[in-house]
Amino acid sequence: MYGEIQGAFAHLQYALQAFNHVWPNHVVSSVVWRLPLLSEQRTPDTLQVLRLVGQEAVDATQIALAEFERDLGQAPGTVMRLPGYFVLSESVLDQVRQINALKDEVAAAIEKLRLELNLVPAARPRLMRRALGAKFNTKQLLRHIQCFDGAPRLITFTWAGHTTATGRVTVAKVRETLQAGAEARASRENTRIEDTPEYQELRTLVNMANTAVLTERKSVAPHPRAMLWFSNSSRYDAMIHANLPVFVKAGEQPPEVIELKNFDRNARQAKRFDEKRRTEVLPFRDLFLPSRKTDGAASVPNKVEEADVASTYRI
Repeated sequence: MYGEIQGAFAHLQYALQAFNHVWPNHVVSSVVWRLPLLSEQRTPDTLQVLRLVGQEAVDATQIALAEFERDLGQAPGTVMRLPGYFVLSESVLDQVRQINALKDEVAAAIEKLRLELNLVPAARPRLMRRALGAKFNTKQLLRHIQCFDGAPRLITFTWAGHTTATGRVTVAKVRETLQAGAEARASRENTRIEDTPEYQELRTLVNMANTAVLTERKSVAPHPRAMLWFSNSSRYDAMIHANLPVFVKAGEQPPEVIELKNFDRNARQAKRFDEKRRTEVLPFRDLFLPSRKTDGAASVPNKVEEADVASTYRI
């Protein structure tokens, strides 16, 4: 039953082993930062980063690229992160694209089994662990490696403190949740169901079809990110989650790098100015109408492609 997942994972392992054997031979310069593993599903107020260079950076990255199991003491639901960069003398874009495609094949095999067993989407991690091992971490396994086949003039590492993740949920599912909540509250507080806050929220959805889809927004724990400039524009060309080191090509001049600092929750953190504006449906539940792509928004170019830099990056 799990053979397709295990087979796809074996191909991924083989590709990663081959990649780890090749890319260190092309390193021109590098820095990575080791972050402490979290023992609970909460980011502490401060995080100290450990700067690694040279062979230490290479060794740590080779391990991180193929590390898909939670380490001893690592809390479930957390991920191991190793932000940083490697400037290489040769392109590794084709190999990285192959690895990312193999990760997608593992994800597809998991999804195929989920559909065959008629399980809910939340069952994907459970199927993955049954196929590969109890300590396997879905996010560490499936996250992509970022590679740019160009030489950046500037790389800036920062902490993202206000990022949100978005998912999709049908109105029917929201109604089901609200109805159950209203009934439970009415029973618990010995009141009429019509007087509960959940029922009032249900009335807000009265004109919406059950099949309509809403955007659900959830806060994401602070995490490191990297911005890369390839052109002379003041606007960055790419901004990535710095879960793993990014691979870039060497240019005539080495890139300027603004390094990652220790995380301090109490330090002032500015929100992104380009955050999407959404229409609230149920504000206290962070449910919104899905954003519609306008003609102008749809024509916004990928700045990395505009700068003629092939990469794994997608807006």
